[in-house]
Amino acid sequence: MILIIYSIIATIVSVYLLSALILRRRQIKEVRKQLVYLEQRNTQKEITLGTSDNEMIAFIESLNALLAKYRNTGLKIENKNNAFRETITSLSHDLRTPLTTANGYIQLLLELDLSVEQLEYVQITQERISAVKKLLDQLFEFARIEADELELNNEPVNLNNILRDTLATYYGDFEKKNVIPNISIPNEPFIILGDKEAIIRVFSNVIYNALLYGEGNYVISSKQGNQGYYISFSNLSNTVVAEDIAHIFDRFYTTDKSRSKKTTGLGLAIAKRLIEKTGGNITASLEDKTFSITILFSKESSIW
Repeated sequence: MILIIYSIIATIVSVYLLSALILRRRQIKEVRKQLVYLEQRNTQKEITLGTSDNEMIAFIESLNALLAKYRNTGLKIENKNNAFRETITSLSHDLRTPLTTANGYIQLLLELDLSVEQLEYVQITQERISAVKKLLDQLFEFARIEADELELNNEPVNLNNILRDTLATYYGDFEKKNVIPNISIPNEPFIILGDKEAIIRVFSNVIYNALLYGEGNYVISSKQGNQGYYISFSNLSNTVVAEDIAHIFDRFYTTDKSRSKKTTGLGLAIAKRLIEKTGGNITASLEDKTFSITILFSKESSIW
């Protein structure tokens, strides 16, 4: 008789525990569903759950407190980024006019009958003004990209032709370094839907970076793979180390710690953001002092 009573009690307890477990699993599933919803949308909603379970109520309250803290932190970061972009935009805009004026005076000076020494000083000044203007242009461009103010076209473009034409504009720069790049670009057209000017900008930034920091063994290639079209740039580098790779596309990051090159560290950051806007991908690697940057233009943007 006692055994029967114990058996009944055990059964009741088991049923209760099983029911509680099933209910708890349903509640957790519902909480997870709401979390996924909140993660995918910009909303101030909180997690709600109709329950009298004190433990679940405390759990929900903790989650909502964490959500509020997360949103507050995100808002602060967004406000700081907006303030940064506005400052950069204003700075670039305010400095362009005096720089243009100064450059105008330089042009007038160059028309005068100057001595060799005077001409040298004027040319140095002109180079410095051009360098500062280039830095400001990069800052302004980066601010526009970050603010999502840059509208990109979506038209058929030939990657191989763009790469050839862009490389041609740097012929003199390679010649100054007394190097001949190894270029491998197939004759067949690699056609994608994209923005020609943005792609030119990407290629230019990567090539300029290679010329600035590279030590030789320049290799530029274009090939087709399973996922799309790969454009690769590689060169020997004594300044890039393994620790740099994870940050190479960060804004203002440069491997020239002394800043002797007088660059903003924005060239590759701009390239990365422009490529991402076209649905592509850009990566960097370092092997045996050979630094490489590979750009993948997805086949989803290909029309052939």
